[in-house]
Amino acid sequence: MDLRPDGEERQRVEQELKEYLRKVASRLESVAAEVEATVRSGRPADEILTFADNVGADLIAMTTHGRSGIRDWIFGSVADRILRGATCPVLLVRAGQTKLRTTYQRILIPLDGSELAEQILPYVKAFIRSDRTSPLEGGLRGVTHIFLLSVLTTGLGDRTVTLLTSYPPGLQLSATALRYAEVEMQRYLRSVAAVLRDHGAIVHIGVRQGAPAYEILTYAAEVEADLIGMTTHGLSGLSRWVYGNVAGKVLQGAHSPVLLVRPTSET
Repeated sequence: MDLRPDGEERQRVEQELKEYLRKVASRLESVAAEVEATVRSGRPADEILTFADNVGADLIAMTTHGRSGIRDWIFGSVADRILRGATCPVLLVRAGQTKLRTTYQRILIPLDGSELAEQILPYVKAFIRSDRTSPLEGGLRGVTHIFLLSVLTTGLGDRTVTLLTSYPPGLQLSATALRYAEVEMQRYLRSVAAVLRDHGAIVHIGVRQGAPAYEILTYAAEVEADLIGMTTHGLSGLSRWVYGNVAGKVLQGAHSPVLLVRPTSET
């Protein structure tokens, strides 16, 4: 929180925040081994990133908008800088999602065939639960279902198609070429699925054609995904994957939390 008032006003605001955090902490005690509440002053994004580094956080979780509204929270100075600067995954939860979850059982992972996009996978493995006889969830409901999705676009220069075929970017692809790319992508997704199955997950694969963000959101609704996991950029680069037609729209339209991972290297 940016505590700019001085003197008594600053102390009053800080005390209110501490009391608020104590109440939040008490709600987490039943599901967390330890809860620590801290109030810091300064620029929110800078303080969040510094604190995360200081405590060795392996996840930053926050709502998709705060006092400034969803558009500013996603594209503005706070979440923008956190997504760019965080060295750990960022879990964005849509405001109003009040259902308590300690596990995610239906996880959607969009992949475009690139190594950058695949860097979400180690974090997904940490969510996998393979207890097929969970008394709490009832039989197979205790198992993690992972849905791997790739979206092929039919327009000019689709780089996923280029990766999987010999067709150069900028060429309007024929139905035959697109079908070949779909077969190759299914083969790729099956190879990823095999690894996740070895970790105990039930894995489903899907390949669709259309606008990536729309298809991701539509598929998420169809399979009732309770988490979408993706890297902050893939084949198309940081500017498009985070702030363009894909991740930005997914963040705005998703009815489930979104786990974002910033790849450690860029191409």
